[in-house]
Amino acid sequence: MYERVSLNGTWELRDEILSCDLSEAARLSELTGGWMPTPVPGDIHQGLIASGRIEEPLLGLNSYDCRWTEDRSWWFRKEFLVNPEWLEADAVELELDGLDSSAQVFLNGRHIGSHRNAFRPFVADIRPRLRVGRNVVLVRLTAGVETVSDADLDAPDGVRASTEAVNGRPERGDPRRTHVRKPQYSFGWDWSPRLATTAIAGNAEIRVLRDACIRHVALRPVRHRRQALVMATVTLDRLHYYKTAEGRVSLTLTDETGQRFSSECSALLRSGYTYAELTIPIPEPRLWWPNGMGDQHLYRVEAELMVGDARMSYPAFDYGLRFVELDTEGTFALLINGKKVFCKGANWIPSDALYARSSDERYDTLIREARDAHFNMLRIWGGGWYERDAFYAACDRNGIMIWHDFMFACAPYPDHLDWFRAEVEQEAEHQVRRLAHHACVVLWCGSNENNWGFRDWWHEQTKGGAWTYNYLLPHVVQRNCPQIPYWNGSPYGGEAPNSSEVGDRHHWHDCMMNPDMEVRITPEEYDKCTSLFVSEFGYVGACAKETVLTYVDGAPLDRRGPVWQHHNNTFEKDTVEAGIRKHYADPEGLTLDEYLLYSGLCQGLMLSYALESMRYRSACHGGLFWMYNDCWGEVGWTVIDYYLRRKPSWYAVRRAFAPLRLIARAEGEKVRVVLANDTQESLDLELEYGYVSLDGGFSDLGRCRCQALAVDRTELCAFPRGTHDPTQGLWIARIPQRPDIAPAILRSVDYRQLATLDPGLTHSVSVLGEGRCAVRVSSQKYAHAVRLLLPSGAVPSDNYFDLLPGETREVTIRSSEPLDPTGVEVTCVNAGRG
Repeated sequence: MYERVSLNGTWELRDEILSCDLSEAARLSELTGGWMPTPVPGDIHQGLIASGRIEEPLLGLNSYDCRWTEDRSWWFRKEFLVNPEWLEADAVELELDGLDSSAQVFLNGRHIGSHRNAFRPFVADIRPRLRVGRNVVLVRLTAGVETVSDADLDAPDGVRASTEAVNGRPERGDPRRTHVRKPQYSFGWDWSPRLATTAIAGNAEIRVLRDACIRHVALRPVRHRRQALVMATVTLDRLHYYKTAEGRVSLTLTDETGQRFSSECSALLRSGYTYAELTIPIPEPRLWWPNGMGDQHLYRVEAELMVGDARMSYPAFDYGLRFVELDTEGTFALLINGKKVFCKGANWIPSDALYARSSDERYDTLIREARDAHFNMLRIWGGGWYERDAFYAACDRNGIMIWHDFMFACAPYPDHLDWFRAEVEQEAEHQVRRLAHHACVVLWCGSNENNWGFRDWWHEQTKGGAWTYNYLLPHVVQRNCPQIPYWNGSPYGGEAPNSSEVGDRHHWHDCMMNPDMEVRITPEEYDKCTSLFVSEFGYVGACAKETVLTYVDGAPLDRRGPVWQHHNNTFEKDTVEAGIRKHYADPEGLTLDEYLLYSGLCQGLMLSYALESMRYRSACHGGLFWMYNDCWGEVGWTVIDYYLRRKPSWYAVRRAFAPLRLIARAEGEKVRVVLANDTQESLDLELEYGYVSLDGGFSDLGRCRCQALAVDRTELCAFPRGTHDPTQGLWIARIPQRPDIAPAILRSVDYRQLATLDPGLTHSVSVLGEGRCAVRVSSQKYAHAVRLLLPSGAVPSDNYFDLLPGETREVTIRSSEPLDPTGVEVTCVNAGRG
């Protein structure tokens, strides 16, 4: 009834002049010379690199040398064999996913279809065109923008998408992108070079269908007393165009203990679609929880259709049972299984400038690193793409919720055009249905920054895209996945989008993008933020030395030179050096190692302080920074770089996101202490609070008993700051009996103004086995940015952390190679100071 044949793997690729069109397909289908091998899924640049025609475009200035690819047509070719039995099937479907872009598809030299959307698959019944034996599929692709005219861009209101030319990078960005349904960032963004993708970015396969098949399984959970009801709609397709057939449908959910929950029904299969409705009761259901709040239980779902003696199984999938609500009554908060969640995380972009070459292993590493940094959410930004299944499966396993933008970003879109509306509706329908069973997807969002743009960028001169965000997309979500909330855009809410009083906010111009440099580099500015949910803010920082040496590709390490500046974020604007000067040292005489260290510490300080300020306020229910991952190497926004190396800021964010986090803030003459508790256990604690000197010789401390509620932010105490010298000490709060809860440390001056001394660090190493060891670090005096110097391949659970006088902290090290304890060194920023 159902046979799958993968066409993934090595295809043949060639380029022709841009005007080489449909009339050349028959010739090219049989042409023997001039082809190069290329992977599918994959991008033309991968084939060009492997064939030696271009250098790796993410190194040095090589991306500039790839612009010519936009002026060529690109032809992918694949041969496959057909058995005689295929010609007796009811249908043989060719599916090509991720055609980027402006695709023309041919089979055996004959045109079988056009496709203009990289965000939904091309599907065609090719049985009438097949022949026994050798067959050839040929796909013509281009970068996609070559047919967009000035008249197209100016209709209907003359408002175009802007480019990075306004920020001094005229090569980045292209206003024509809005007329092409493909990843918008590929023409360049502040954090990405122009590297226009041309790709078969998804799977290529053939499906041989006989009699009937299951097309889709939709599940919707309903609470019913102490049990959950899983309401299922199974879409059946009877392939004969006029005959009915008797069928039987079964659906089974199996939990991790092997317990099975099933339902089945008979169905008269009519020609075309028949919908079978089933209900599966699950007593005492095992729920899926976000990271830090509980387990990520997944049921295995299996569906089967019987027609006579023939049996057809739908591809099994995992399903997390959870209930999602969006509370907008005077707040903006997500509830998972009835519990209000503080969303901790960052914005996700495609993990490679050539997004088609992102691997499942890369997804798995990035999502595990997010989990280990205590994230519970990633926001998929609207200028990228709908990721592959492996990404969402990794998020399901690791408890990472997804705020999912639809793919519209920073521009008015031409939804006055009938073809555009039709494409977007089909795209949204496909993606919402595809992702509906993933527990991680908890919010669909109309666009990135376009609602904000209507008012503040385009001054109400255009409504391009508004109909899509306000009518088309919410209707698609409600029709296909009503259990997932929809939000019109990000930011959105209030009289002026980007309000602090309603909805979510992109907190940029108050801090990092403020024209006043002192504001940009002062962490305390985030204490002024009163947003209900911050879905974007950020601060730039450099990468690890190994990463910098890789991407400069042998060029001089000159921070004013062309290679360094090419790999420097558009909005950096000397912020890194200004931050170093304020917090650590004059940057002019620094070595590269010192520059990279202080840059990372400044980024960590700004991000962690901001995130703690958001968690500190009980009215705020989310802090998502810009951005988590990189698509190439640069001085930029991320906490993990393109080569998957952690920056110092990764560790700072991890501490700020700890499930149990003490936070201290100065309010007037008092210091208030809040415990952010993401766990589902209330706590009875003894808190120690007050002032300690940097050398540990003086302290003014008090104690109190306090209780902290589960899944809440609780103010534990407020104490007077007193008249203590801010350059000689720190205000702290700690729980002596809970070393797993890091102390809260509050400085009243910048680190550079503290009268720090050599802290007298000591450490010991114990082997734990299985490639793991524990390092215990102790400090006699205050130690800032304690870092473990480890052999290559060794990764610490914490690093670049502060220690109070007399404090000891244990760090776990995992290593891919046997670790010599004598090879572990410990230092800090104030080591050696007198």
